[in-house]
Amino acid sequence: MAKTTTAIRFDQQEREWIQAYADFLGISFSQFIRRAALEKLEDALDTQDYMQALKEDDGTRYTTDEIMREVMEDE
Repeated sequence: MAKTTTAIRFDQQEREWIQAYADFLGISFSQFIRRAALEKLEDALDTQDYMQALKEDDGTRYTTDEIMREVMEDE
């Protein structure tokens, strides 16, 4: 997939702080920002999925023994 360039403005101190941490991790500034943004997005999507699952939860719970019996019956 082709990559595009995007400009993000940081205060000098923010830029230095982020760069220092990226250096510590052994990755470039761009890699760090890309990873951080994508992880934040993934976390938000996971939270949405969790909230939807809570809405759909009917309260049914199974013990480990019940699950194992079900698995063994399916084999």
